Amino acid sequence: MKYSSSIAHYGAETVKAYRTISGIKQDNEIPEIFLGGQIAIGLNRDFGLQAHVERPYLTIIKELGITINNQTIESMGGLRADVALYQEEKPLAIIELKICDERDRRGGKVLADLEKMNQLSEQTGISTYLGVLLTDTTATCKDRRIVLETALGQGFEAESRLEAAGNDAKWNWQFIAGRFY
Repeated sequence: MKYSSSIAHYGAETVKAYRTISGIKQDNEIPEIFLGGQIAIGLNRDFGLQAHVERPYLTIIKELGITINNQTIESMGGLRADVALYQEEKPLAIIELKICDERDRRGGKVLADLEKMNQLSEQTGISTYLGVLLTDTTATCKDRRIVLETALGQGFEAESRLEAAGNDAKWNWQFIAGRFY
């Protein structure tokens, strides 16, 4: 829970800010890399941690002093953490961010991120967090969250307020976050 509240807070604030600065018509059009950068800044401010955006898993593994072999390169060579948190130059947590809208009704993309995080965590012991922009275009955020938590096998720890989508859209969204094991 330590970082979950900040992830949910800064995720929601970032969506609203990006709507304003970019003029996007739909809030779910926010790029994940922009979310990652702003959440990294917020976590640095809140906790004094170093934060990297789009950090390669292989770099994290190497920084934790674990030997990288061909199997590690094959399974994790192209993977990147949306945000990697560091304390005293040592990786301590990663955060994966997803937009779970009508294109991902059942949360398959979120589940895929959880699986890749679990692979890294099993090898390194690093803490793993998910941050999700959840929309209610097909069902309420509350109902979609239940479906997502069931698929993930665990609940989220923190959430933003329910927000009305910008530009007079007829749907709402919420940013949820949690540590996943």
